[in-house]
Amino acid sequence: MRSIRLAFAVALAMPAALAAGGAAAERPLARLNPSALAALARDVPGARVVADSPLGGPALRLPATPPGRALRLPDTLPWENARFLAFDARSDGDFSGEVLVRFFARGEAEPRLSVSLGLFPRLKTRLSLPLSALDGQTIFLPRTPGRLKGVVSGRRLARSDIARVELQLKETAGPQSLDLGILWLLGGEPEHPLAALPLVDPLGQWAEKEWPGKTRDEAQLRGDLAAALDEARRASFPEGWSRFGGTKARTFAATGFFRVQHDGTRWWLVDPEGHGFWSTGLDSVRPGETAAIVPGAEALFGALPPREGAFAAAYGERSGQWQSQAYSFGLANLVRAFGPDWRALWTDLTKGRLRAWRFNTVANWSDADFQRAKPPLPYVIPMPEYPSTSLLLYRDFPDVFAEEFRDGARRWARHLEGYRDDSSLVGYFMRNEPLWAFGANNLAAEMLEANPGSATRRELARRLRAKYATDEAWAKAWGLGLDSLEQVVTDVVSRAADRSPAAKDDLWAFSKEMVKAYVGIPAQECRSVDPHHLNLGMRYAWVSSDLLYESAESFDVFTINSYRMVPPREVVAEVARRTGKPVMIGEFHFGALDRGLPSTGLRGVASQEERGVAYRRYVEAAAADPNVVGAHYFVLNDQEVLGRFDGENFQIGFVDVCHRPYPELVDAAIRTHEGIYDVVQGRVKPFDRDAREIPKVGF
Repeated sequence: MRSIRLAFAVALAMPAALAAGGAAAERPLARLNPSALAALARDVPGARVVADSPLGGPALRLPATPPGRALRLPDTLPWENARFLAFDARSDGDFSGEVLVRFFARGEAEPRLSVSLGLFPRLKTRLSLPLSALDGQTIFLPRTPGRLKGVVSGRRLARSDIARVELQLKETAGPQSLDLGILWLLGGEPEHPLAALPLVDPLGQWAEKEWPGKTRDEAQLRGDLAAALDEARRASFPEGWSRFGGTKARTFAATGFFRVQHDGTRWWLVDPEGHGFWSTGLDSVRPGETAAIVPGAEALFGALPPREGAFAAAYGERSGQWQSQAYSFGLANLVRAFGPDWRALWTDLTKGRLRAWRFNTVANWSDADFQRAKPPLPYVIPMPEYPSTSLLLYRDFPDVFAEEFRDGARRWARHLEGYRDDSSLVGYFMRNEPLWAFGANNLAAEMLEANPGSATRRELARRLRAKYATDEAWAKAWGLGLDSLEQVVTDVVSRAADRSPAAKDDLWAFSKEMVKAYVGIPAQECRSVDPHHLNLGMRYAWVSSDLLYESAESFDVFTINSYRMVPPREVVAEVARRTGKPVMIGEFHFGALDRGLPSTGLRGVASQEERGVAYRRYVEAAAADPNVVGAHYFVLNDQEVLGRFDGENFQIGFVDVCHRPYPELVDAAIRTHEGIYDVVQGRVKPFDRDAREIPKVGF
């Protein structure tokens, strides 16, 4: 132990900048070399120093391990003065690596906050973690050159309360190791050097990997898509389906718009002509996914075509948190195959494919022009960016009792004006996966941790006065050393729910009122603009707490995104029981590692054949549930190899970047969809073979 302390002390005293791993503008506040790190990795079997690593010098080689078998950083690191944790890293193997950094608070056995950092295989990458993420307000980290997805989970942690920090390569789908170079604590953001090495071919496929179905060249691309277009133009729905994709064998009263109805046995969607409808949907039906051109990572793309001219539509730009230039290899491949008429021909191709594959819904985030192109398919829409306020109370939760929020909701709802009379529109999603709902968070308690003076704080104080009548009665009940209800408006009150049972109860009760306002005010504005179409809910990532039920009275359908091997029947039943509403599944998917991408997505299976098995199992289980009215798969196109705006590069599509379908998945989907109404009505038992699952790669 004395040698570890000595090595660390020497590192702290070193005045040199980051010479070993590329220059950085800041002098490191702490520097740990691979030998010092090796002495801290005693809980990692097989950890060893490699003198000549692919990082270009010595490195600590860490085998992948389950959480807890990790390198433990010294307790004396100067976290309070640092702004970034940084280190050079490289994972081996054929799939993405996941570096896990876990922060523990004093006296707590479980991590207070964890960070996952994604690595492209065999690419030397400088990973940097902004320590501002310890405030618990950030879930998804902005991209840095070479890094894939960065995800933060857990609760806020003051740097002064850090007891220990663990670092490891997380065990996922198979043998893998991490080379770890010098680790620094820095006062500023480091540079992120990358090798000038193209990782994709001109068609956007992973250059160094081969697999069945890889498109050889542009000539094959053109031939394949010409044949696919000819086949798609002959597609139609089955004879027993309505023009909307409902079943002619089950009829209800027609209203000219989609609606919901319970028939005494189960919930249904009802199409505009009165036919029973169960929604099989495909999310993100677009000409292609996009890859973020992260500044400093341009060389990974190779030589891209000019931004002006034939390929101009393949370029884009994203603003806000994910600001970056973007390029779509998938869209560019349509230009290569179809020329100037690429959009019209892609629309013909994809409309025909959806009918041939028996999808009856163009689901969320799909191309708006495609959705409304003739002949129409039923579709859903996401509303624009949710109403917010200049002051946020917790993560993305706005000041919902401020007039600013109500005014924003009124403007936001006008988006529905152009859809009000469209009978092909099933309904609209208010938003997707609000970050405040990632966890059972006491919103009112979190509100008191920062940003005094909000309208929502004033409303909390008003309600507390109505309950307790006097400052003295309230102060005694809460027992936090406060003496005036005005302090609820003006003061930062830390950990109120942890320190006072009465405060916890009061704040949880008010959190429910916050959620009711958050959903109810915009929902009411939507109804006033468009009374015809279904409000399909918020697309919650999961039912993280009882707070989510407070929003249900505003919905026609309660939607959850559910990345499991089968739908969560017990959760669905509880939602239906507590809300009296049917349930839709807004997202699910399955990926494998046997084709052209290094990440499975949120659920991994052993092969393309198993993707088909998993799809049938999931959708037919959902259809057999009397509370479920649809399930939408995420997504049409594989994600780009180099990662979208947030770094996801998942093998989850029905087609690859060259628009070539995965036949195993397509054939399984057709079999399920053609028999879906027999399963819905209980005439046929659902497919019940379980797919062979593998650990997910790429969170």
